[in-house]
Amino acid sequence: SVDKLLAAIEARRSVALDRFVFGLGIRHVGEVIARDLARAFVGYAAIAERIEAAVEHWRAAVPVLGESDDRFRKRRAGELAALFAVGGVGPEIAEAITDFFAEAHNRAVVDDLLSELTVTDVVHATTASRVSGKTVVFTGSLATMSRDEARAQAERLGARVAASVSAKTDLVIAGPGAGSKATKAAALGIEVIDEAAWQEIAGAV
Repeated sequence: SVDKLLAAIEARRSVALDRFVFGLGIRHVGEVIARDLARAFVGYAAIAERIEAAVEHWRAAVPVLGESDDRFRKRRAGELAALFAVGGVGPEIAEAITDFFAEAHNRAVVDDLLSELTVTDVVHATTASRVSGKTVVFTGSLATMSRDEARAQAERLGARVAASVSAKTDLVIAGPGAGSKATKAAALGIEVIDEAAWQEIAGAV
């Protein structure tokens, strides 16, 4: 029994980068954002390097002459988001990540974890499909899956999921209650399909 317990502990010493980042409990960093960060940087060394650059920028940033505290904070947060350059990581999330790692106690905890764990790389595998390389938008309610599940499914099919409709959007999946996004898509001549048609695309691969 002891051997089995020790073996189980050892097996848990290996954790994927997205699970590790999510498990740190950083404000605003849920499973989706943790996954986006892991896919963008692949390994912990790369994400740690970018975080260190963000922390240095956070500490070195100073307000310009006449700039209010609120405007300075917003500007700095925007610059942090640009440093990360990961879709979904906006100013608020970038600031939360930077604040977390700027705390010496948090950095010490992460270092302790890294001394006991092996954080494995995350490689985003996709399947060729009709929507590979295209930008899709989900709007309205979905009956068969959550919004996060829909996004993950689209990404597995090689698509990029956007939050809003623009001229760069290729496909809109509209469920009940779809409003302005579906209207804008129609005005731009963008293809709009329902959830059943989307599942046919997903099931064809």
